Amino acid sequence: MDMGTLHLFPVPISDSFHKNTIPPGLIEAAQNIQDWIVETPKAARKKLKIIAPTTAISEQRLFPLDKFNIKNNFSILLEPCLKGKDMGLISDAGSPAIADPGAMIIAEAHRLGIKVKPWVGPSSILLGLMASGLNGQSFSFLGYLPHDKSERKILLIKMERNIRDGITQIFIETPYRNVKIIEELSKSLSGDIFMCAACNLNSDKEIIISKSISEWKQEKRIISFHKEPTIFILGRSSKLI
Repeated sequence: MDMGTLHLFPVPISDSFHKNTIPPGLIEAAQNIQDWIVETPKAARKKLKIIAPTTAISEQRLFPLDKFNIKNNFSILLEPCLKGKDMGLISDAGSPAIADPGAMIIAEAHRLGIKVKPWVGPSSILLGLMASGLNGQSFSFLGYLPHDKSERKILLIKMERNIRDGITQIFIETPYRNVKIIEELSKSLSGDIFMCAACNLNSDKEIIISKSISEWKQEKRIISFHKEPTIFILGRSSKLI
């Protein structure tokens, strides 16, 4: 028996402009899938209404991927594929396995000889980098910065050194800490370093500000980022690369 395909489906990262971010081919493929590996079922059902709108929720079987348990037997989650059925893998938002759980299940699919099919769709990391005006030839995604002040200070020193070497630095923060981290970076980093804060990407509330740290010290719109999903990009001005 031929095995099914594991489809990696990006999902919207906002509550608006879905037609502009999800390609028709993805929706067509998602309509034919009943078995889904998901991050959280509640969020998954909301996203599946968008990427598979004509498939009844009662027909969709959701298999939660417990990202906190690395001892999971992922081959069990992939049973439908092993039996010849296509499956879909989605994150709560954006592209699966990019700053989200999913890489281990994909690695297991490769080990088992299951075909993996990635689909085009939104990723806040790439969208933020595209809109930043900073170096997209060499960059690092750091996830969340450490909460410990001493650890974060050491990392910021390393980040600034990497920026001087032309490596753009990308990270995220818990939304309620956005204003605090902007204020901290404005005090800690050299004034000629550039920072882009990209908030509510792909939505009607989208805000993208990219300027030097010196200019951020005078920025009056910082409060706009409070409790809003934001991606931060630090780098050198393109004029200096």
